[in-house]
Amino acid sequence: MTVTTSGGVPATRPRRQLLVILLIVSAVLNLCFIGGVVWMRMHAPPHPAERMQAIAGQLGLSEPQRTGFERYFRTMRARFQLMRTELDPLVTDAWAEIAKPQPDAAKIEQDFEAAATKRRAFAHEATDNTLVFLATLSPEQRTKFVALLRENRALWLQR
Repeated sequence: MTVTTSGGVPATRPRRQLLVILLIVSAVLNLCFIGGVVWMRMHAPPHPAERMQAIAGQLGLSEPQRTGFERYFRTMRARFQLMRTELDPLVTDAWAEIAKPQPDAAKIEQDFEAAATKRRAFAHEATDNTLVFLATLSPEQRTKFVALLRENRALWLQR
């Protein structure tokens, strides 16, 4: 056994203390990680179908209105996903061009203009779809729907 010069204390004792401290720190970090995962699972935003059901419940929709709302919700989500699929390459190309040492301003403008045109077309289509759905609602339901839509706009676009 190795002995230190400070009164015969074995040199392995500080190593054991360091090992115990490292194990404690590791356990605490693991617990924090597991706690974070559990917290994220408990506070995750609801699935779109759950949000749709919650909104339909808040509006007090009749069965035909609920069917129309489900169709509206699915159509809007599908169109948004399609728009994103169509826009991502244009915006990515524009930014790739911007990053070049000698960017082609005309190409950048063309890509951003094409993206803006697609966004405008989506906005017109979304407005038309929304107005068709709103026509099926009572004035109170319409007011409540618009308020819910404005409050939860970002939630509609997730997933």
